[in-house]
Amino acid sequence: MARCPECAGKMTFNPANRMMVCNSCGLSLTRFELDRYWSKVRDERTSDADVVQREKNRRKEWLDWYSKSKDEKRYE
Repeated sequence: MARCPECAGKMTFNPANRMMVCNSCGLSLTRFELDRYWSKVRDERTSDADVVQREKNRRKEWLDWYSKSKDEKRYE
């Protein structure tokens, strides 16, 4: 079962025009267009996840550095 990229409604195949049609909003796409759209969405989500992960790693490195510097200062 395919989902509509606009409203997340169910899409069904219409054999008359050979397109996937959303039952909720009426959006019509070929199967190729639908696959290409969802691939693009997945790529965007992946790049967003990469940014979030980089920020988490950066924060962790900073906290490690801060803790290390703090410990070294105690022993001086």
